[in-house]
Amino acid sequence: MVEEIAKFLRESRIGKALTNKTIVYESHVRRFWNSARYDEEDKMIHSAVRKKDEND
Repeated sequence: MVEEIAKFLRESRIGKALTNKTIVYESHVRRFWNSARYDEEDKMIHSAVRKKDEND
């Protein structure tokens, strides 16, 4: 049973998410949540984060 779960996790997207070593900056997370809104109709969180322009 444990082997089956481990195999599933390795082969699924969640396995990559659990083992990914991507750096997440606090400022990016704050920017996301500062512009986030919850849409009751589709039960999803939406956020519009503007990409920083070279002129900013």
